[in-house]
Amino acid sequence: MDKKIIFYDLRMLAIAEKGIYILEISVESGFAEFNVNININAQDFEAIENDKYRAILLNAALHRPFQLKETALQETDQRYYLDKILHADESEVNVFLTKLDHGQANGAISNMVCKASNRDSKKLRSGDWFY
Repeated sequence: MDKKIIFYDLRMLAIAEKGIYILEISVESGFAEFNVNININAQDFEAIENDKYRAILLNAALHRPFQLKETALQETDQRYYLDKILHADESEVNVFLTKLDHGQANGAISNMVCKASNRDSKKLRSGDWFY
C-alpha cells in the first residue's frame, strides 16, 4: 500500500511506496536548507503515522546532527534513534532525549519540541518529555 504522511509544520514526510519506507526531513543549517532521507521500516512508518508526538520528538532529535556533514548520523546511529524514540518505553526515551538535549544539542531538541507541540520547555529540559 502506497502512502505519504506529510507533517507540514515539521517539514517532514514519511513515504511508503512499493514496500520501501523513507523518512524525509528538512534540515536548516545557517543559510542552507536541504533534505535528508532516512530508511525506515514498516513498524517505524506505523509509529510515525499513529503517534504525532513521537514523530515530533524524532524530528527534533534528528535535526541537529544533520546540520553539519561532520556530525551527520550513519545508518546504525539512525536506526538507534528510530528504535529509541519510536519504539522504546517512555522512561527510556526520557533518558535518551535528555542526554542528547543537555549534550551537544545544548537545548535545541527541547526548544524544537516546545515550538512544535506547545509543551513546557522547563519540563522538557528537566527530562519529562511525556508529562
